[in-house]
Amino acid sequence: MRLYKSLKIVIGLVLLMMVVVVCQRVIKQTISPGDLATSPERLALMVASLTPEGWEIYDKVMQFTAENLYEQIDGRAEYYIAYDVIGLTFASFDKSTDNSISINLSIYDMGTPINAFGVFSGERSIGAPRVELGRDAYRSGANYYIWQGQYYVQIIALDTLDILKQVGLDMAEKLTGILQDSGEAVWGLNALPQVDRVPESVQYLLVNAMGLDFMRNTYMAQYTKGDVVVTTFLSQRESPEIARATVAQYVEYTNQYGEGVKSLTVDGVELVSCDMNGNYDVVFQKGNLVGGVSMVEEQSLAIQAAIDLWRQLSHE
Repeated sequence: MRLYKSLKIVIGLVLLMMVVVVCQRVIKQTISPGDLATSPERLALMVASLTPEGWEIYDKVMQFTAENLYEQIDGRAEYYIAYDVIGLTFASFDKSTDNSISINLSIYDMGTPINAFGVFSGERSIGAPRVELGRDAYRSGANYYIWQGQYYVQIIALDTLDILKQVGLDMAEKLTGILQDSGEAVWGLNALPQVDRVPESVQYLLVNAMGLDFMRNTYMAQYTKGDVVVTTFLSQRESPEIARATVAQYVEYTNQYGEGVKSLTVDGVELVSCDMNGNYDVVFQKGNLVGGVSMVEEQSLAIQAAIDLWRQLSHE
């Protein structure tokens, strides 16, 4: 009888283990990057856990959605909304013995790593000291700006004291150690050529790249061409047909607001040169890609820079 009971227990454990393995496989197969997002409630708890020793949170951890973000950053909310912000978790930390010494922490949930990179890249100061935090980060005075997966983090000190630099860094290290990152790649960072690219110059614009409403999901970067710095752009479309239609919209815009368009074929590369009142945009389509250069003073340099970009791109 005891042997029979022991056998039943063993069989039951084996069956339970099999169920767990199957469930893990199902979860692994169905999980998406968005499923790895941290809930607002957990974010609030995480922020509270970051309170340095001898400090306290002023009032409470506050949270905002896209609808009421203006209550916290009136006049700047539109920038984050343009990148489809989901929410903001905010806290202000005061030193217990001197509440004039404060640090503000803002965690923007941007929904995807691409959108988080977009807001990070749009606010980044080229040349600011880089910090090894998250996917990318930099410091300005005692302030830290961090891109971590789908999150954009600002740690803003209300003074430049050395103690605030260290407290902010400690807080940043702890936060990036526990804040989830799906690992989802940002296409443009790899698609844009590395050769001659100005460090930290890549920027992602979800809408209105170069002020053009038809230029969505666009990456821009700067490249050195001799003594000149040239601005390039690259956008991936759903099909070659849509890419061609985008180039056609570019031509239509130039004919309306510029001084004319010239179609060129150079070494087998088809280009459109747009005279924008003395500066030149050169645009091309390559498979699903729309790319080119913008606002270059010399037409010949603009054409050559666009050809260089075309040749270094994979055919998407």
